[in-house]
Amino acid sequence: MKPFFLLTKKEVKDTFFSRTALFFLLLVSFLVGYGFLTAVKLYSEQSLAAVNNLLYARGFEPVPGLFGPVYGGLFVLFSLFLPFVIIPLISREKEHNTLALLTQLPFSFKEIFIAKIIAAFLFLLFVLVLTFPCVLLWRIYGGHLPINELSLLISGYLLYGMFVVAVSFFSAVLFNNTAAASIFSIFLITSSWIIDFGRDMNISPLLSLISAWSVTRLLKYFENGILSLSALADFILISSLFFLLAYIILRFDLKSKWRPISLTLILFIFGLLMVSHLSLNFDLTESQRNSFGPKITRALKKVRGLEIDVYLQGEDSRFKDYQNSFLKKLDLVRNDVRVRMMKGSELKKNYGLFVYRVQGKTEKTYSNSEEEIFPIIFQLAGIKVDYGNEEIEYPGYPLVVKGKLSGIKYIYYLLIPLVLIAVSVSKNYKFKFKRSGAK
Repeated sequence: MKPFFLLTKKEVKDTFFSRTALFFLLLVSFLVGYGFLTAVKLYSEQSLAAVNNLLYARGFEPVPGLFGPVYGGLFVLFSLFLPFVIIPLISREKEHNTLALLTQLPFSFKEIFIAKIIAAFLFLLFVLVLTFPCVLLWRIYGGHLPINELSLLISGYLLYGMFVVAVSFFSAVLFNNTAAASIFSIFLITSSWIIDFGRDMNISPLLSLISAWSVTRLLKYFENGILSLSALADFILISSLFFLLAYIILRFDLKSKWRPISLTLILFIFGLLMVSHLSLNFDLTESQRNSFGPKITRALKKVRGLEIDVYLQGEDSRFKDYQNSFLKKLDLVRNDVRVRMMKGSELKKNYGLFVYRVQGKTEKTYSNSEEEIFPIIFQLAGIKVDYGNEEIEYPGYPLVVKGKLSGIKYIYYLLIPLVLIAVSVSKNYKFKFKRSGAK
């Protein structure tokens, strides 16, 4: 166990104390500080009108209104800059041919690869720890902290970060050139953005099908406060796929790599099919903004064979509103509802129409309001529901922060950068001193 610990320690040092890692951490500090400062200012200004207005105050939620934009900056940094930190962990080994030397020591390929994954994981944890002063400062200001929802948000970005690490490892083993590997990894990472855009624009049914496993779509569950077991499993499966492919391709002692690669792909597809049947989703938001009322939820679970035909284009604002206010909430209750986006002459002829079908019975409406939709569905299903006055009493948490924002600038623009630079210089200086002393 001790040799593996020494190996992991070496990988951690290589990850944390490179110049690229220092530059990346400085970017994290500046971007998180700027995002938090801007978010607090906006949240505070908008809270002025809500402090004495209980109805308006209900719209103030700290996670989507404050922490969401802060961690959203990490999404950009992870996608576009993290590969430059991770890829050298493997590309340097390939360039200097040190993998062969390590395997001659008491280390196997598996131990070397696991040590690199651990080092990358610890680096991601450290990046997320840099955001914790935001949480502490917000609490000092008197702000409310929804622990469950905030923890889910942080977990989502940790999973997304590990996905980026996995793609970076995969790209590093495919290319000998670090620049080519970085470009390829960014292409793979941002391809999910293109897929989501194609789905939103309703360009192709194939893109709509693939988008179900888009990592940006999976991350949305965590950002919206939804604990989705299927999204969690998909994240783990996709990241594991790239890790396993990287491990197989990296091993130069394997004579034939096509058999393990084929087996990995088959197991991955089988895993995706199994995960697609998971329908356990939990709304962890305090306001329950992603859920219907309890009575409606229980009634919808009794409806069998619900189908919906939508005569709108995917980019239509009415469909966007319908999707956000109804379809996404419906998916939390049950994911077996068939929703068809109509096309061609039928779409032009009945544009704006919604058709609800329950076991052969059909009803039409042009309204996308819940007050119109639920009576139609329950009438078709023959279910009587008394769902009046089911509004969730969420107080909201507006907060006006005055004259206390200088601490954010000192911490993220001065203190953290100086500490990072000092530690990096100190470690590099000790390393050079030891080398010169050895001579």
